[in-house]
Amino acid sequence: MEDVRFTAGLLDMSDAARYLGIPRQTFHRWSCGYRSGEPLLHVLNPDRSHEARVTFIAMAEAWVLWALRGAGVRPRRIRPALTRLQKEFGREYVLVAPELATDGISVLWDFARTREGAGLIEGDTGQLVIREIVADYLKYIAWDGGGYPDHMILRHCEPSKVLVDPYRTFGQLFLRVPG
Repeated sequence: MEDVRFTAGLLDMSDAARYLGIPRQTFHRWSCGYRSGEPLLHVLNPDRSHEARVTFIAMAEAWVLWALRGAGVRPRRIRPALTRLQKEFGREYVLVAPELATDGISVLWDFARTREGAGLIEGDTGQLVIREIVADYLKYIAWDGGGYPDHMILRHCEPSKVLVDPYRTFGQLFLRVPG
């Protein structure tokens, strides 16, 4: 059986960017890639451009990338870091690995001090600050027992609890009613 978190398009790129509070152009670059590199997000590539291309996993990846960007990680330098994290964790979807909040930040910090990782993290941003920012963003993502995101709360909709859950409401946003 296919896992809908990885295989079902929930939103188009504009809607996904808007719901996450990420500039549309930034989300598009992360989804389609840069001139110098592959996409950073795992989006679908349907034949028709107006179809939903953004999977739940891609939304979670974008949310973590936004956190890393807020922590001073340079987007154009993140590809080698992702490759390194994939080797460290043995996982393809390292941006949504729960280890990113613990081991991954140290790996990013150490990698930034190497010649190939130079410029990955701003010099004035300390490792502790990066860890705190990423941990704050990751608290909006809930993981299943297998270590993959299960659902997420949209931070910019707070104090309301607006959720994206690929297993409920066909993956569309919904409001969690307290009680």
